[in-house]
Amino acid sequence: MTRALRSTLIVLIAIMTLAIATVTVSAASGKVTSVDIKKASTTLTVGKSEGLAISYAYQGARPSTSGIKWTSSNTAAVKVTNGTVIAKKAGTSTVTVTFGGQKDTCKVTVKATPDRWINANAAYTELNNYRKKAKVAALKKDAKLEKIAQIRAKEMALTGKFSHTRPNGKSGLTLITGNKHKGENIAKGQKTCKEVSKAWYNSKGHRTNMLRKQFTKVGIACYEHNGVTYWAQVFSSN
Repeated sequence: MTRALRSTLIVLIAIMTLAIATVTVSAASGKVTSVDIKKASTTLTVGKSEGLAISYAYQGARPSTSGIKWTSSNTAAVKVTNGTVIAKKAGTSTVTVTFGGQKDTCKVTVKATPDRWINANAAYTELNNYRKKAKVAALKKDAKLEKIAQIRAKEMALTGKFSHTRPNGKSGLTLITGNKHKGENIAKGQKTCKEVSKAWYNSKGHRTNMLRKQFTKVGIACYEHNGVTYWAQVFSSN
């Protein structure tokens, strides 16, 4: 091989090396500009899981997703692995995703049990049995009053405020319209219609409402939230 040919080959190799090096630098220039979790918050019950979807924006070459990191602020309540959150026990946690220096969060609430309505039909029977023993006329089950009782039971459960005062600061009795006799019994924690009826009857003030002769109609409801039951018993005259 002549000296001139060897020089030409060396120059070509140098050019090829330079070209390869230039491509490598370009591939590493991708920059993440934002990352977003599709949900700002989510609620799960213990034992359930959910995958959190994300989107991200970048400049330059597409970055490797191996750089996505997930953390939970309360690992006792929520565990997170590759974007899948697992509800371990009742509580809250802030789940954070970090990617290329950018981050976003999602608040995860874990409930002990799902919310549910408890069938309160037996409570009507228990109430009228007490009225029968007291020789007072039976009360009629009223659909409008039952809806009011449902409102009262649910708003106490969701706010945790066990009171005859509603979250808006007004009395629960303001839900009953018209110029008539009105009354409300509430309870918290009893699991069955028989148990709550007995508790009301054994309390003088509640018993007075249960046996009041002026009342002719009643609505009863029970709502369970995080394993705690809230009861409302609403009375009125015609």
